[in-house]
Amino acid sequence: MNSLEIYCCKFILDTSDDILAKYRRKPTANDEENKTKQNNVQGDIHRPVEVSRLLTTYPFDDVKKKLRLVLSTAEIQQIPDTLPAMRKAWVRKENELVAFLQLQLAEAINLQDRSLIPHLHETLRCLKMFSERECCNLLESLKEDYKSRSPYVSYLVKCRQSLLSTSAHLERLLERVKCDRCVVLEFLTAACVRIFLERRESQLAKFCSEFQSLTLADEKNDLLDSFLHVLILDLERDPIWHSASEAQINQARTAVERSVFSRVYLNAMYPNGEGDISRDQVLQEHMAKLAKVVTPNHKDLRIPKMFHHECPWLSAQAEVDKMAAYRTPKDKLQCVLRCTTTIMNLLSLACVPAADDLMPVLVYVVIMANPPSLLSTLEYVSCFYGNRLEGEEQYYWTQFCSAIEFIKTMDYIVCE
Repeated sequence: MNSLEIYCCKFILDTSDDILAKYRRKPTANDEENKTKQNNVQGDIHRPVEVSRLLTTYPFDDVKKKLRLVLSTAEIQQIPDTLPAMRKAWVRKENELVAFLQLQLAEAINLQDRSLIPHLHETLRCLKMFSERECCNLLESLKEDYKSRSPYVSYLVKCRQSLLSTSAHLERLLERVKCDRCVVLEFLTAACVRIFLERRESQLAKFCSEFQSLTLADEKNDLLDSFLHVLILDLERDPIWHSASEAQINQARTAVERSVFSRVYLNAMYPNGEGDISRDQVLQEHMAKLAKVVTPNHKDLRIPKMFHHECPWLSAQAEVDKMAAYRTPKDKLQCVLRCTTTIMNLLSLACVPAADDLMPVLVYVVIMANPPSLLSTLEYVSCFYGNRLEGEEQYYWTQFCSAIEFIKTMDYIVCE
């Protein structure tokens, strides 16, 4: 290659380098400064931090954030009761904060909490770069943060309490609306049943006449059941009730039953007339005498003293007094159920009552309430509802009947 060719090649190479150099970006002063800051931050994370500068450094804020996160999910109740005795063993190699987090880590691993385990590992890694004195400063900083947030925490607590109170009030209003709805529906059902029965007045009059002519209780019960069955079938075929729901049909059955029982109530309640009324008065006078001497410590009752604080169980007495206001045997039975349930609820205020705790209190409540026509009520319910008793109804009704039989045998001797 001659000298001319060599010169041309060098010229071409020099020209190419000059062109590329024009588009190369020269480092500026800002780039150098950012690179220096980044190196400084990375170095701060990995090299020890002086305590005097600890509270204002990036590693401190980062660890405090991580520590606050894991402590917010810590389960304090799982710490053993022997913590003071075990504390020296825990901190033999690590400080107490690290030991506590290791306990939380063990629990998280045991529960397979995949989200908490990495958080605890990372927090422990960061804390191990701090000395015990630096960890104390870290905890003090967390305490100061908590104190500074305490007014806001109090505000949040008050807001939460206000929301809970408002929610409870709305729930109570909703219950009232539901109760009002049930009352309105029951009234509408009773009005429709009244219209239905008015068109069958002749059937009702004939039934009442046949019912009064019978003398045996079983015959009366059979006649009543068959007549109610016929009326219910006619009601279900009535155009008014074609679109009624099952719940509305059940309400209608109850309304029909109440209306029919009210027509024959006196004859069904007192089949022997004055004889039944006189018998009830004798028992009522007997209970009135007992009420003057009976106390929870009476020799026939001996109610445990732990239950005396709720004596005389007025709410239960009120349920017994309501029996005379109802006409159907089912409604009278419901009064007995509410009475016994009320007694058990009141006894549970002292302790969990046993089955044997009900009877003496029930006897006391019945004596103090002294409802009228008690014996006739027992026969009335047993005759016209006895074959439908089952489960809880049968159990509590048996208890009530046993209480009445026991009252008959009590005397007026005071023995405290």
